[in-house]
Amino acid sequence: MRDPYEVLGVARSASKDEIKKTYRKLARKFHPDVNPGNADAERRFKEIQAAYAVLSDDTKRRQYDDFGTVDEAEVAARHARSRRRGTGPFPGFDVRGLGGVGDLGSLFGDLFGSFGGRPGPGATVAAEAQVELGFSQAVHGATVVVPVRREVACAECSGTARTGSGPCRRCGGTGMLVQTERLRVRLPAGVGDGDRVRAAGKGGDGEVSVSVRVRPDPYFERKGDDIHTVVPVTFAEAYLGAEVEIGTIHGPVRAKIPAGTQSGQRFRLRGKGVRNLRTGTHGDHYYAVHVAVPRVVSPAGRDAARRVAELYGVDPRAGLPRSLE
Repeated sequence: MRDPYEVLGVARSASKDEIKKTYRKLARKFHPDVNPGNADAERRFKEIQAAYAVLSDDTKRRQYDDFGTVDEAEVAARHARSRRRGTGPFPGFDVRGLGGVGDLGSLFGDLFGSFGGRPGPGATVAAEAQVELGFSQAVHGATVVVPVRREVACAECSGTARTGSGPCRRCGGTGMLVQTERLRVRLPAGVGDGDRVRAAGKGGDGEVSVSVRVRPDPYFERKGDDIHTVVPVTFAEAYLGAEVEIGTIHGPVRAKIPAGTQSGQRFRLRGKGVRNLRTGTHGDHYYAVHVAVPRVVSPAGRDAARRVAELYGVDPRAGLPRSLE
């Protein structure tokens, strides 16, 4: 894959908010609905989606920064190669500088989660998984298959990290092995970014905590259980009033724009928001009106604009401060 930082045009030190803001801007620009039939824009949009999927996920971003890839098999292979060179989990990191094999447990814990102690052979500790959803999946609910990594005590060394007089080769001197299973999880409608959903492991093998990441939508913005959008209208619709179609997460709704509506004025559609996981009730949909100005300037348009200007009784900028003083 292409460097996700390069695709989004952000620095490696960029914050999550900076990355999200840049993604939303690019996604709107290259969205297929905005560029119908444009294959280059569609390809660019897919690249942007893939890049954001990496940089918006803390684990994937850390893996890419450390290994240059988010492919689990490739990460594991590079990790194993670095261990065989005696450099620890990261190239150039000297295991001997850690003060002994026992310190490797905490080092690997940073990569796979804190071990917190050494269970007996075959024992498992609480498992966690992450899943990334599209905006529609989060709103309407979805059944997903997620990879679950479990930390299991090494049966070769019984979790002691050593065999005979040296470190255990099978677990690399950590006392633990990481096993991956694929778990089918049903995520309820209304699940949000950062939510955690608990699911039963296979064969009753304890609970799994699934952390949810939701990709933002270029048009619908979620705030709690409410949805916010911006709806362009013509000057005539705003001035005279009109009935326009408002796209919601539940489908299109016809709504009235009253005469004299101002650009930026906000309206509410009750119950057209996201379903609350606890109460089962729905939030609201808020849409802000944006008066779109025609891009084509013609003689007739100039005459119409002059006549419209005469309708303003006062300067619309009257009362605005001219400076901080």
